[in-house]
Amino acid sequence: MRRGSWAEDMAALRREADDDVIRVRRLEQLGVPQRTSYRRCQQDGPWLWLLPGIIKLTSGPPTWRQLVVAALLHAGDDALISGLAGLRLHRLRRVEEPPSIHVLVPWTHQVRSHGFAVIERTMRMPPRVERDGLPVAHLVRCLTDAVRRMKDHDRISALMTDPVQRELLVVEQIHDELEAGCRRGTAAPRAVLGAVRLGVRSPAEFGAFEFWNSHDFPEALWNVPLLAPGDRSLIAIPDALVKGVGFAWEQDSVQEHFATRSQVLATRRRRQRLFEHNVYVLSSRPNDLRDDPDGVRREIVKGLEIAAGMPEPTVLYGEPGRRSS
Repeated sequence: MRRGSWAEDMAALRREADDDVIRVRRLEQLGVPQRTSYRRCQQDGPWLWLLPGIIKLTSGPPTWRQLVVAALLHAGDDALISGLAGLRLHRLRRVEEPPSIHVLVPWTHQVRSHGFAVIERTMRMPPRVERDGLPVAHLVRCLTDAVRRMKDHDRISALMTDPVQRELLVVEQIHDELEAGCRRGTAAPRAVLGAVRLGVRSPAEFGAFEFWNSHDFPEALWNVPLLAPGDRSLIAIPDALVKGVGFAWEQDSVQEHFATRSQVLATRRRRQRLFEHNVYVLSSRPNDLRDDPDGVRREIVKGLEIAAGMPEPTVLYGEPGRRSS
């Protein structure tokens, strides 16, 4: 086989690619015969086949970004990344590289899912946002597209609480997007969103929220700032609070509260301030809710009894839902 002039200038081909990913059709326009492109993708060849009509101009495993580029090229013009892949591009925490790439295309596009490229045809194409040089759906659409494909409440809460906690989204935005989209698969996200609306701001807190509401405990408020009566300075923001009784329940999660010496001392001072204002604090580890639920229940009952025997709390109450303290 006689090589064309493209073989003497591989750099020119790579400049036409996006992160070394390119359509075979575009290579043909640059003088590379289709048969040649696919032959170079054979075992031990210098190129790599990714999706129908999409190849990588180098050998070796593709990076995650190269898979995203390939999925977009497969989906065609006007395509947008969404779901978990979109959340990762939006730099949301707690999102690892997903094994598949969720891509939105207009309803009129006739393109199907293939391999790692999961295509969703939609009549509600969201506005385009650029992240890492790639077209992505806006954050709230990526979030709702991801969670409506999940059933695990812990995973859903990990995704939902992060952007609310970081004030990237408000609860109403998530609610409105769930209402506007397909209702299928939204039961679990709606249940989690109800907890977020009440002030829950982390996966550990969501587990505590579900545990608390599964028992006959008095009503608890979540992430309510407690203020000093005089200067209204912040005392603390306990995870859960039984207002009036002066009982606070907190989750000592390694993931949420890294156990450095300074943080241990800060937690100790914080709980001392609460005690000085007649607020009894009980702490539990998230694993305890799973491994010893009866023990946690007994500790809560005992803690409520202790709190009820203390003088009335000398605190003012701020707006629920703040996370840091």
